[in-house]
Amino acid sequence: MTNGYKIGDFIVVSNDVVEKQFEIVGVDGNLIRLVDAFNLIASTRTIIELNELVLKGSAKILPKSQKERDFKDPWSLDFSGYSENDKSEARRRYRYICAASEVKSFTSEYLDPIREAVAIELSEVPPSARTIARWQKSYIEAGCSIKGLLPSTKKKGNRSPKVSKTAEIHIQDAIDHYKQSMSPSFSSSHDYMKTKIHYENRLVTDDQKLRVPTLPTFIKRVKKEAPAKVLEARQGKRAAMIAFKQSKPVREVKLILQRAEVDHTRLDLFVVDSETRMVLGRPWITVFLDYKSKSILGFNIGFEDPSYLSVARALHHAMSSKAYVKERYPSVVNDWLCAGVPAVIATDRGKEFTSVAFEDACMDFHVTIQHNPGKHPWYKGSIESYFRAMNQKLLNDKQGRTMGRMAEVIDYIPEKNAIISMSTFLEMFHIWVIDIYQCDTVAGGKLIPNEEWKKDLEIVPIYPVDPIRSNIVLAESFEVTITNLGITKDSILYDDQHLTKYRMKHGFGRMRIKRNRDDLGYIYVYNEHEEKYFKVAAVDQKYASGLTAYQHRTNKKFVRNILKKKVDLEALAVAKMKIIQLVENEFSLSLKNKISTKARVARYMEIGQQKEGGVKASVLDEAASQNQGVPKPAEQPAKGSSTVPESDFDGTDNDYPEELEF
Repeated sequence: MTNGYKIGDFIVVSNDVVEKQFEIVGVDGNLIRLVDAFNLIASTRTIIELNELVLKGSAKILPKSQKERDFKDPWSLDFSGYSENDKSEARRRYRYICAASEVKSFTSEYLDPIREAVAIELSEVPPSARTIARWQKSYIEAGCSIKGLLPSTKKKGNRSPKVSKTAEIHIQDAIDHYKQSMSPSFSSSHDYMKTKIHYENRLVTDDQKLRVPTLPTFIKRVKKEAPAKVLEARQGKRAAMIAFKQSKPVREVKLILQRAEVDHTRLDLFVVDSETRMVLGRPWITVFLDYKSKSILGFNIGFEDPSYLSVARALHHAMSSKAYVKERYPSVVNDWLCAGVPAVIATDRGKEFTSVAFEDACMDFHVTIQHNPGKHPWYKGSIESYFRAMNQKLLNDKQGRTMGRMAEVIDYIPEKNAIISMSTFLEMFHIWVIDIYQCDTVAGGKLIPNEEWKKDLEIVPIYPVDPIRSNIVLAESFEVTITNLGITKDSILYDDQHLTKYRMKHGFGRMRIKRNRDDLGYIYVYNEHEEKYFKVAAVDQKYASGLTAYQHRTNKKFVRNILKKKVDLEALAVAKMKIIQLVENEFSLSLKNKISTKARVARYMEIGQQKEGGVKASVLDEAASQNQGVPKPAEQPAKGSSTVPESDFDGTDNDYPEELEF
């Protein structure tokens, strides 16, 4: 048994290509004599050589005894994994084995004095010599492992089935009943089995009647089933995957911008209008986070629901310079260095991330999208950790934050305690991101985002993205028809001198355009002859400039459902002014409005973060300018009349009988 190499054992040597098995046929001092089990070629190796192979993992020893193989299997349960009672018994037996290891023979003559001496030390009745001999044999067969002295308690007793084969069928049926998606209880499945057995018993004599297994017996049988399969059958595959998921390492990321993660969350904070102090609701935030440095690349905060628009805004912010910070927020001390295009963006499978627009934009920026499996948030652990840190560290003690636990919300109504405006919150958020989060330790204290970012700046080329290029790439594509009037998209007419020159030279027909959802005041038209885009403005800039797609949809819906007129620019102007007036009226009736209504109002009025670091914090910020200069809509002439009366609508204080239901 020198150095663990025994005659009759095998040594398996393997590499990436081949695996060979050798039998140990001799142990001579430091030399081990081997025979190839395949071709019977003999060879000799030193113990040092074989030890090195075993330590490197290139070789393993296979004991001849199956029992020893089981005990020495590297994946087998180690000694610490057994019960305390079994380990205590193994230690007791080991004391006798060690004491008897030097005796000449395992007979009473030699063993009696030793076993009695050990029994006195342990204050117990000594085991018989035959028992000690049996322990010794088991110990050797286990390769001199103490696990060979563990009591075989699991092998004791009658292990034959205690129920008949017929009853076994009913038990299995009851187990299948327990696995149903309705998640029945143990007792209800046991009752199901009991009913079936009693139903069968009615047709047989008393001596043939089946015994009903007890509830504890049934529960034990259910627990013997694979728990993952049981959970999958009762609660679905996703629940089983989450409960028994395998933790997998993320692909190694060595540099900044090699991988970024993006996600949305609704802030645990109610914000108020900066002018009226009306509670607007809880804004959404979309964040891009650099995986390697844990730095914040960019974000978008507002009342736009998670959509391609919010993602595009956040991505544009992530790629853009942060020079605006010092001018807009002089209270920020540090520089925000983080900007650039990530090589990989990890997302979930939300429709905004699987949209054609997002995929096309990423292709243009040479970005690979990594769609994580649906409902697997742990695949984006960094961004999830950031959201937790943000809610806990930034919002935890702020007036108007929401509470997670029922015990915390007693006597606390966040809407009534909200005092932070959107403009103040955006300033707070910039300070927290730049001066606190970026400068503090994250990832369990392993790194500081700013320092980790600076470390790679010299070796990672970060190219600035032209703002115009960014706007075009992030815009959505459409196929439209150019006519003698220009291009009409969603009831908005686009035309100017550039488009006029184009159709004079190339005529009419189908063409490609791109349009940003957050500003319908212009489009990008693709000139296939020059393979370039050119910008075309909306004819009615007073209506379309700065208008978002959401605002336009709301206006059109208002026209269709309330004004009942054909959708045209004049009707849309009436709708837009009516909605603005209704918004102002909503805020004058602040105490009667629901938070959900106010949030939709805030979304319509584009409350939140604007391009180039701007912010809109009140519904009144631009109401006056939007009320001015709207063209007077012409009323339809009376039937049979040749004159067209002028409209009384002048852009202000015009009453309409219907109310807009947000």
